[in-house]
Amino acid sequence: MAWEKWDALVAAETEIARLRVDVNQLPMRAEVIERAVKCTAPWERSTALTFLQDFPEEVPRLLEPLVDLCLSSRWAPSAREALWSARYDIDAQVLGDVVLRYLADGDVEDYRLLADTLTYIEAWPALGELIAQAGRSDDAEVREIGEELARSYRGLLP
Repeated sequence: MAWEKWDALVAAETEIARLRVDVNQLPMRAEVIERAVKCTAPWERSTALTFLQDFPEEVPRLLEPLVDLCLSSRWAPSAREALWSARYDIDAQVLGDVVLRYLADGDVEDYRLLADTLTYIEAWPALGELIAQAGRSDDAEVREIGEELARSYRGLLP
């Protein structure tokens, strides 16, 4: 019984890998993945984020929804992994701009979550922009987070 279950799992994983390759070769791959990342159905979104970890070519186009997902404790780990997979292909200035837009009305928790994401993917220029924006905040807690981040990552910031 145990080996039958194992064999079924291996067969399913093999089929999933084959289907991922097939989806990656679709002419409308970009549209399919974008729709799935933005979808609120958990399995569809989860599948899209896992797909992006294996095939990160679409990640730079999807910075807006991925940064948005980084503000959700449920989706942040998978969105960070997708961003990590494409970290060398992401334009630092574009990422910084996206993050700053999301923080325009952000609270201290938003700053923490996005700072965690930026440090995880080693996006030091964007983290520097986040710290600068935190320093201009009217919220004392946000300014304090900015100061703490500046001290912690001083040697890595541009």
